[in-house]
Amino acid sequence: MRYSLLSRFRGALLGSFVGEILVRVGCQERFLGGVTLTLPKPEDAQTNQALSGWSQFASCGIESLIRCGSVNLEDWWLLFGKTPSSVVLKSAATSSEAAVAMLPIALFFHDDEVKLQQQLLACADVWQHQSEASEGVLAIAYAIALTLTEKLDCASLIPRTLAYLGTSQTSLVQQLERVQTLLEAGAGLDTTLTHLRQDAQSRGEPLGCPHTSIALAFYCFLSTPEDFRLCVSRAARTPYQPQMTSALTGALAGVYNSLVGIPVSWRLAANRISSGIQRLQLADRLLEVWAGVYDVSALARGQQLAVAAPRVIQPR
Repeated sequence: MRYSLLSRFRGALLGSFVGEILVRVGCQERFLGGVTLTLPKPEDAQTNQALSGWSQFASCGIESLIRCGSVNLEDWWLLFGKTPSSVVLKSAATSSEAAVAMLPIALFFHDDEVKLQQQLLACADVWQHQSEASEGVLAIAYAIALTLTEKLDCASLIPRTLAYLGTSQTSLVQQLERVQTLLEAGAGLDTTLTHLRQDAQSRGEPLGCPHTSIALAFYCFLSTPEDFRLCVSRAARTPYQPQMTSALTGALAGVYNSLVGIPVSWRLAANRISSGIQRLQLADRLLEVWAGVYDVSALARGQQLAVAAPRVIQPR
């Protein structure tokens, strides 16, 4: 194993958090002619309220999974109803918003592709059964599952994802195919945005379709998979739902590079923000429940555990 499952769980949830905060708060500074994105000051009172409602919905989903040990939408909505975001949350999510909301399921059921798909589709009422929203959710969850089971090959991720979706030439499928072609040609972000915009116009679709952020998240991750900072920085500059695009890119790059791949300065800043600390704590507890750790207090006493997906660590 390249990284532990715990570090990957932490990387996914903190990566999504960092990506979303960077866009929401909009903190930027110039450095040596480039752009370096930094987290806001920890004392900023607005920081803890900067996460979108769907991201907070995901956090409630993790708490529900920890409490129930399985997906319980009634309990999930009950927890979310106690948060301020529940008042303003839209009744239906776009594909990118739904993908962010379903991150807990992607992590918890990553070791079983069939069950993963079943659980995600069982929650389809969250995005009101929109077929392309379902496609986007499945695409992101499948990429996360491949990473957690040590099966991810960046060069073939999009082709494998398209085969997994098994759908006809929908807009999302066409956009992912275009992104694959552009990645193979080494196209830059601006070129990619131009081609996606032209393709949308040729199909008579409105610019900035909700699933465009899914395609851009794949592009931003796969163009520089080993560099979390660059992945998220580029995603934050995209014009289509940048907050969701950056959050999904952060989740993909975070689970791939694990917690240690997130810049130290960003991790330290997140550790001084209550919602950032909560993300790491939820990641730890979610893995404990997934692994069947009943004596959670043993971890607090410093006992070391080796945890992996089935057939990754061989029997002694």
